[in-house]
Amino acid sequence: MLNTPQLSPLCRHLCMAGLFAASQAAFAQTAPATNESRAQATQEIIVTAQKIAQPVLKTPVALSAITGDDLKAAGVTNAIDLADNVPSVWISQDTGKAQIAIRGVASTDMTEKGDPSAAFHIDGAYISRAEAQLGSFFDLERVEVLRGPQGTLYGRNATAGALNVITHKPERKFSAKLGAEFGNYNTVRLDGMINVPLNETFSLRAAVNSNKHDSYLKPGPNSGLKLESQDDYAGRVHLLANFTKSTSLLVTAETSHVGGGPSSPVPITNFFSGTVTGNLPFSPAGQGNNVKNPIYVDRGSDAQLTAAWNYAVNWPAGTPLAGKPLNAGKSRNADALRGEFKTSFGSVDLTYQLAHLKTDLDEIFNGVFFGFPFFGSIQGGATSTSHELRLNNNDSGPLRWVAGAYKFDEQAHRETTFRTLITAPFGSFTVTVPFRPVVNNQSNALFGQATYSLSDSVRVTAGVRVTRDEKSGSDPLAGTAATAPATSSPAAYNQSVKFSNTSYRLGLDYDLDKTTMLYGALATGYKAGGFNDQSLAGTYKPEQLASLEGGVKGKFLNNALQLSAGVFHYNYKDLQLASVSCPDGTPASCGSVTTNAAAAKVDGAEFEGRLNVGTAGRLNMAVSLVNAKFKDYKPINHPVNDPTAVVDWSGQRLDRAPASTVNLGYTHTFRLGSGADFVAYVGTRYSAAYMISTADDGAIRYTQPAFHKSDASLTYNDPSSTYNIQLFVKNIENKITFGTRVPGSFAVSDPRTFGVRGSYNF
Repeated sequence: MLNTPQLSPLCRHLCMAGLFAASQAAFAQTAPATNESRAQATQEIIVTAQKIAQPVLKTPVALSAITGDDLKAAGVTNAIDLADNVPSVWISQDTGKAQIAIRGVASTDMTEKGDPSAAFHIDGAYISRAEAQLGSFFDLERVEVLRGPQGTLYGRNATAGALNVITHKPERKFSAKLGAEFGNYNTVRLDGMINVPLNETFSLRAAVNSNKHDSYLKPGPNSGLKLESQDDYAGRVHLLANFTKSTSLLVTAETSHVGGGPSSPVPITNFFSGTVTGNLPFSPAGQGNNVKNPIYVDRGSDAQLTAAWNYAVNWPAGTPLAGKPLNAGKSRNADALRGEFKTSFGSVDLTYQLAHLKTDLDEIFNGVFFGFPFFGSIQGGATSTSHELRLNNNDSGPLRWVAGAYKFDEQAHRETTFRTLITAPFGSFTVTVPFRPVVNNQSNALFGQATYSLSDSVRVTAGVRVTRDEKSGSDPLAGTAATAPATSSPAAYNQSVKFSNTSYRLGLDYDLDKTTMLYGALATGYKAGGFNDQSLAGTYKPEQLASLEGGVKGKFLNNALQLSAGVFHYNYKDLQLASVSCPDGTPASCGSVTTNAAAAKVDGAEFEGRLNVGTAGRLNMAVSLVNAKFKDYKPINHPVNDPTAVVDWSGQRLDRAPASTVNLGYTHTFRLGSGADFVAYVGTRYSAAYMISTADDGAIRYTQPAFHKSDASLTYNDPSSTYNIQLFVKNIENKITFGTRVPGSFAVSDPRTFGVRGSYNF
């Protein structure tokens, strides 16, 4: 067990101090839109996607920006919900961790040795652990989603793109909000915020959030074991010191807890018929890990939501894992301390950002593993510290530039145990498969980007980033079986790898007129390689992506239409794909194995717009067309145990890359004579079919057929914008779709939810 800094008490004390300062100004889920904010709903958003403040339509990158008010109106409470509002983005969960794909580029390794392909940031701080990415969606100013490789300004693990979550910062006026949401599945969501100017120099903003609902899943053949549910809370305190007009210090403490029932994926057979395959030599007859030649069957939401197993009856009494009862839930804690110092030296601005994040895991999970009921436990955590120092000019000359240095250090450790029950006719015994890895990550980079105005309407951009990554780790167990009849294997490992990369960006943008810009760019991105959790599985190479992109952004129809449109082409090399495999046929040899899957190419087009319809209506629209295919990939290619076996996916589509998605939403405001109004919203999202695959057990591809899901809401805003009340329904069709796959099971989407939410401003 690593000795990690005890950040958690500090964060909790600071958050409690902020909540005390809130004078019990309880909770707010949906802040009411003020008259001012409603009037400004169609104005352009200011973003910091290129490390400086710019209007979104003047930022020459593929970018979506959503305000905090729009997120709350859409009921977005975590990163997974974000995918319904942004083109070319697919987000699901893997055992409670966010898995993000942008334009078909994703990471499938959710273990402590894996890295994401989409860089996730909160207020500029990189969040490396997927389990810490789901608890930050409250009291937000906006969310920025950058599509395409971000190899220069963001760098680390940003081949797919970057998600920037920007929270509300303290302001120079007193304000407070409270509110609540109640819905089906016994949903209760509560939020609260208070903003207090303490004196001429210091301002404080504190916010809290609580989310709770019963399980969306239906019990399996037995009963008594908890199914996945939500019981989360979080708090954040910002303290801002404005020493002068150009010098400030922002200190942030944040804590979050994800609780409720354990992760409970549903069986693949809930969605597919076919021949069950992937058995170990002593698997139960007719049970396994996959479905060969799968045929999708829409069995309805009740059947699709039926949990894999409820094994409290089947599991032998007196065999809890790690001293925990079998019906124990999940506990994931994340505590962060961040600081941002800004000052100016004449025409040069300096920004220094420090971020420290500590995550802790302690949970039980359950499901079906290679045809057997299994329970698992996981304890552990990770501690990371990052530093970023940036300089940029602030003068009005033709040259704009930013340069900086970045340093990241992380230590992650896990103690994971899988316990599998073997039953008749193969005897009655358990197999315990333990892991105890410790992984260290270090990344250092120098970066710079400059834009030069060749004329009043033409600008050229060049950027470069040099990165050095080092990753080391060891595991004395690595799945070595503790109970017969499985045999021990040489699974333990002690690995160390180093990689270096130079990424670049070259761009050109041109103003057609005052409101319309054309842009084009050639950019590269990089994700470090690594090692697998068994010595026999070896290492894998870095993932690299080169992108050629062009587009147009502007305002049209007398500024009634805001539009962004673009096309792109990717060359994707050595993409990293992970799967669970058992090289010697025993549970002892099972593990997550990441390999480099040759190459791929991705071509696509995107369209995103907002149209004012008269004086009371607004139409939001987004269309994504993506053609993502493997160039040359054989997931099974003459293996030692079957030299004649070949499976060729060359020319087939990448996973998580639907050929098209369409988002449409219409909002209409009905103004009353009293000054109050009703705001009606209806929206739908269509997705073409996409695939989820496994390279093990014969290399099988599962197709989620095309679908659409619709939402609606009706909001009343009082004349003084003091309070509002909203009725809402999400996923009107009650359509259940599957996302990430774990052995034998899928994670699934939420069913139809509905309720009422209200908020009050002080």
